[in-house]
Amino acid sequence: MVPGILTDEQIQQVETAGYNVEAVSDLSQVAVERAQEISRVNRFAEARGLSAFEERAVMGYMTAEEIESALINLQILHPDLVTLIELPNHTWENRISHAVRVRAGENENRIGVLFTGSMHAREWGGSDICMSFLVNFINAYRANKGVTFGGKSFTAAQICTILENIDLFVFPDVNPDGKNYSQTNDPISNEQGFWWRKNRNPNTSVDPSNPGVDLNRNFDFLWDSGIGTSSAPSSPIYKGVSPFSEPETRNVRHLFDTYQNIGYFVDIHSYSELILYSWGDDENQTTDPEQNFMNSVYDGKRGTLDDTLYKEFISPQDQDKLVSLANSMNESLATVRGNHYKVQQAVGLYPTSATSDDYAFSRHIVNNLNNKVYGYTIEFGNMFVQSFSEMRNIIKDVCAAMGELCWAISNDVEMQKKTVEKGAMIGAR
Repeated sequence: MVPGILTDEQIQQVETAGYNVEAVSDLSQVAVERAQEISRVNRFAEARGLSAFEERAVMGYMTAEEIESALINLQILHPDLVTLIELPNHTWENRISHAVRVRAGENENRIGVLFTGSMHAREWGGSDICMSFLVNFINAYRANKGVTFGGKSFTAAQICTILENIDLFVFPDVNPDGKNYSQTNDPISNEQGFWWRKNRNPNTSVDPSNPGVDLNRNFDFLWDSGIGTSSAPSSPIYKGVSPFSEPETRNVRHLFDTYQNIGYFVDIHSYSELILYSWGDDENQTTDPEQNFMNSVYDGKRGTLDDTLYKEFISPQDQDKLVSLANSMNESLATVRGNHYKVQQAVGLYPTSATSDDYAFSRHIVNNLNNKVYGYTIEFGNMFVQSFSEMRNIIKDVCAAMGELCWAISNDVEMQKKTVEKGAMIGAR
């Protein structure tokens, strides 16, 4: 079975070609309903709007404009905690994108973790998750209080340890052009626009109704392999003309290049209720380092599961760490309301290349001067755009997982500090 989003005309064409089509749900009605759950005013145009973030955020999905306003106002309200990062590449529709770095205290020996959201236009909720996580942790730190997501709580001491030991980077809306297009289209007259996936690069297709590049097929990891990508500009998984051809993916790369202490990365998508870890191009193996993505001898042999031609090398230590942290995130997520995601290697969803998480994890292999970055993708929910009543629950789920990752990282930093202090005391005797 091949899932897809089709218009009535496209369903008829597929059936005429001799295929059976099973309509799982009428997405036209879903689109109409979700369009009513978008804010029509900028709730965060003024800084004071953030003081009532939770009360205002429950009113519906955030827009690209609201996300930008909220990030800017977070820095205005908390200049000692929040650094606003203006990213260098404007989008095709000339939008300026921002990320933020959050840190407290004077400790300079920090590991960074980067969270990104809404790389795909129709996956609105990734941005809402990122913003809720940011505001909750900043407000908790400022008030010296804990934060609770359903059945999962982080104490005031844990929040303090996290923000004083790690650099928290958040880029909530990687694809603002695409999100704006998806959210502002009339879901009745342009239902396909509502379910848009790519960015809005106007130069990619002779068909002006189908422009854009799939940003999560535009990173420099086996970009030219063709695994899970397309060279056809009209395809929803079109990879672009070259790696990092798109300003949005170059903005993500800029964060890795500029902030070399980033050691963990989570890209938040919908849907499937999965926590994915590298690699995504082929099954992992831990015994033959020669079978790696840089070895051209194996070009053309990657991307086929359950064969003996190729499997992607990963060290046992890295695989154990990726799996252990993913399981910890999942356990924390399950504490919120008893919902369990599935932890699996990314290729288990389907073989892919040129994705953000594999690019992040590959950087230190391509250039040993780069920091090692453990990359994950969280696929939340069971639809691209959930009802917002369910999205409020999902926000708590995923925020709990994000907090658990940050807590695990900050604990590592604490242990390293104590080891250094103990060594200094011994040396002074």
